[in-house]
Amino acid sequence: MPDSRAEESLTGAAIAERVTQLGHNLQARGVDVTLAEIIDAATAATLVDLGARTEFRGALRATLVKDARHLDLFEAVFDRLFPLTGSDTADPGDGAATSVDAVSVVAFEAEMAPLASRLVADHGGFDGELRGERHHLHRALRAADLARLMSDARKANPDLPTAELRERIEQLKRLMAAEVRYRMGEPDQVLANPSVQDVEFLNATRHQLDEIRDAVRPLARRLAARLARRRQARHGRSVNFRRTLRQSLSTGGTPVDIAYQRARFHRPDLFVLCDISGSVAHFSVFTLTLMAALSAEIPRCRSFVFVDAVDEVTELLSATDHGIEPWQLMRSTDVIAGAGHSDYGAVLQQFWSEVGESNLGPNSTLLVTGDARTNYLEHRADVLAEITGRCRAVYWLNPEPRRDWDCYDSEMEAYSRHCTATFEVRTVRQLVSCVEKLL
Repeated sequence: MPDSRAEESLTGAAIAERVTQLGHNLQARGVDVTLAEIIDAATAATLVDLGARTEFRGALRATLVKDARHLDLFEAVFDRLFPLTGSDTADPGDGAATSVDAVSVVAFEAEMAPLASRLVADHGGFDGELRGERHHLHRALRAADLARLMSDARKANPDLPTAELRERIEQLKRLMAAEVRYRMGEPDQVLANPSVQDVEFLNATRHQLDEIRDAVRPLARRLAARLARRRQARHGRSVNFRRTLRQSLSTGGTPVDIAYQRARFHRPDLFVLCDISGSVAHFSVFTLTLMAALSAEIPRCRSFVFVDAVDEVTELLSATDHGIEPWQLMRSTDVIAGAGHSDYGAVLQQFWSEVGESNLGPNSTLLVTGDARTNYLEHRADVLAEITGRCRAVYWLNPEPRRDWDCYDSEMEAYSRHCTATFEVRTVRQLVSCVEKLL
């Protein structure tokens, strides 16, 4: 099959634009891609032969992908943004020619994304009434006649192992299904997502947020069980020598029954203060859900949410079994007192005067979640200092990358000085790890 490429017909500016799109697509699906790496990728694209597709792909992959788990995702996004052209293949409208082309692609291990796109475009029925995903996919698969395609490909290339040929057919089916979803306006679900535990809260799509919601509570239950086992192991074998000697008097001084220390561990009074404004809202709700599922480890927990005012939601969360959306929290609470923009200074002052002065003590732990972006309003870090002086510990969980802290209106540095510890918590995996350390 001729190795015709879309890259050859693109201008330098168009290449740079698509490389940028590639980087942003990877970011949106949880891959850690920085702006500097996107710039490096665009630069690398100017240094390689765009006609050599393998070399071009390798240059972008080397600059944008750092984790092997994201390679498949990169390949799928790359094929969508840089598809092979069909200029030197047979006319797509000619069914016989398309069949011959398909056999060549499958039999000789060529790029299959363009073939999948063409089969769906020609036979998916998208030029008529838009119907369900299954309907359009079935039409395209029926026209492709995969059983016959596999038989013809085996004849065309007898040296190709049967198992590998079957895998290529399955890959073609997956690409065709992805193309159908893409044409129906669901690009966020077209590409295989990385593990839900590694999707970044701030870049997650609606579909990914639903997956994260489903994953948080089972993860929390496993975390609670792990913490309980760890606590028992830590306290279970500590011998109480005084009680052991006292009990041995009844057996003539022989310590037949060993007495162990009673487990004494700190269960803090936990106060959770969560920013539910803008993009950090979902992260805060997931944190509240995680804390609720750890009730065995933190039996006394009060939850508060805020935008530019504070409101307690402990009972509201309990009544809804923590299955609540950020917009429902907004509607059911008094968290907006003014313009509706985050005002950390006003929030800290209100929390301290209405809750902190009378409720915080040496057994209290405060957990703050938010990006510390004050919209250039007064940060009032001095109020946080008063809160820290009253509490056992103050922890801050920030869903933004640490490199973005203190940029523009972020006052993370001012708040960090008065925190026991601060954590970058961009994913569910980091959130669970962070809570495990704190408990």
